[in-house]
Amino acid sequence: MAVKRNKQDKEELRERIVGAATLAFTKSGVRNVRMDDIAVSLSISKRTLYELFRDKEQLLLEVMKCYWQEMSNYMAEVISRTENVLEIIFAFYMRKVDELCAINPAFLRDLRKYPLVLDFLVEKQKLSDEVAFRYFQKGMEQGIFRDDINFRIINEAMLMSMDLLIYSDIIEDYSLSEIYSEVTFLHIRGIATEKGMKMVDAFLEEIKKGKQPLSR
Repeated sequence: MAVKRNKQDKEELRERIVGAATLAFTKSGVRNVRMDDIAVSLSISKRTLYELFRDKEQLLLEVMKCYWQEMSNYMAEVISRTENVLEIIFAFYMRKVDELCAINPAFLRDLRKYPLVLDFLVEKQKLSDEVAFRYFQKGMEQGIFRDDINFRIINEAMLMSMDLLIYSDIIEDYSLSEIYSEVTFLHIRGIATEKGMKMVDAFLEEIKKGKQPLSR
């Protein structure tokens, strides 16, 4: 029983460390946070921290894995409530805006400086692209998206736009959430049918009124 208890304690400590690292990295950027800082914030020794995570990159990788799992669980819950493609996109949008409001742009910039993390993100993005394409096709069937465009090009252009903006001086004048919002709706408007545009306008009107769309 003692062995099981020790394993449980170790797992709980790992979760606490990942949670603390997530807050620290997103607030200050990855490079600006030392492993010592995380250990001190949790009142644990540096040795204990390194027994559980080989280095900062392994810890950051675990942070990103937890993020993707949480997002997957959230989207699965949304999809269980509705089959309307735009409603699913709007739910993802609201979640993303909330996240970006609490993220230091340095965090997103720093991610590319860690090879293992970058490989993980590239792999996950490929899976996300395929999911997005399937939903685009479903949106066409629902009469929400136009059927005369190459969605793969549009999707890639959106990702590239966000990437370029994050590395530009524009983030000195606008928040990540505002940039994300403008880029997202620029592309959605470009692929939406008249029916889809009415849904987009209604969604934006709800936001202006201070309501929470999709809150059920």
